[in-house]
Amino acid sequence: MSQTTANLAALLPSAGAKLVVEERPIPTPGPDEILVRNHAIALNPIDWKRIDFNIALPTYPAILGSDVSGVVTAVGSNVTAFQPGDRVLGSAAGMSTANPDHAAYQTYTLLLASAAAKLPAALPFRDAVAAVTSVSTATLALFDVLGLPAPESAAKPPTNTGILVWGAASATGAGTVQLARLAGLKVFATASPQHHDRVRALGTTAVVDYRSPTAVEDLVAAAKEAGVNVALAVDSISTDDTFPLVVNFLARFEGPKKVAHLLQWPEHVAKPADVEAEWVQGFKIWVARKDLSELVFNRLLTGWLEKGEVVPGPVRVTDGGLSGLQTALDVLRKGVSGEKLVVEV
Repeated sequence: MSQTTANLAALLPSAGAKLVVEERPIPTPGPDEILVRNHAIALNPIDWKRIDFNIALPTYPAILGSDVSGVVTAVGSNVTAFQPGDRVLGSAAGMSTANPDHAAYQTYTLLLASAAAKLPAALPFRDAVAAVTSVSTATLALFDVLGLPAPESAAKPPTNTGILVWGAASATGAGTVQLARLAGLKVFATASPQHHDRVRALGTTAVVDYRSPTAVEDLVAAAKEAGVNVALAVDSISTDDTFPLVVNFLARFEGPKKVAHLLQWPEHVAKPADVEAEWVQGFKIWVARKDLSELVFNRLLTGWLEKGEVVPGPVRVTDGGLSGLQTALDVLRKGVSGEKLVVEV
């Protein structure tokens, strides 16, 4: 599509309201930005939580969303890695900047060039968009919070280093499994049985049913049998139920323990003295850890996708384009297992 196409946006007009599709101006990229004509938009749980709990919504009308894939139509004066016509995916920084031009739920979105990656020619937009938050959150969990050597660095973890990924079928869980495998870690995971084959294919050493009363014991036994010490964990579910299980698992291994979690650790859940727990704050990918963003998005992700070393998760497309975003949000509120909700624009 040409840049003269109208920019339609699914606006949140007021607190707790339903989305309304209206026209707004097509934005112009700043020096370090690219303008993308979106072809697919993926939803994340934080989208409906922002509405229900009034998170990061300083003004109305507001535009939600962060995950897009589409075609570059214009680039800023400092941008050399992208040009008009490039097929890309990217993470939109609107939740951090509060600038509606940086939000996903519209036809055109401004992306920081540092948080975008070119797409392999054979990868459809609808599939590619499922990799955005999966990769960005996993990048922060592993290489920021847990302090693992960044991809392509000379330093490597010991060969017997393992990691627990609780909730490996979720978007973030699946991304974490794949990036951890690429970093040289042995991955031990939980997931619903219907997702076990997919989680194994992503590169886990062992996966068990998270609902099993022996889940922790079974994973500990698998790690011990493999001769792997597991002192790291990513809790991609992060509930009152999962935190104690993750800690219980880590307690069976040697050395200081570290957990990356996606929601704040509740005060009423005990945390042992030898466990360091840190919240993965997704907004860091846009500014505070721009170095990691540039490394993974600008330099590595395209090749990973092309070689099949990173595989986007399953998607479920909601009909209606931007008008279908409200339906997709309502479905996401009720809970979705092992797939990413997407609308095509």
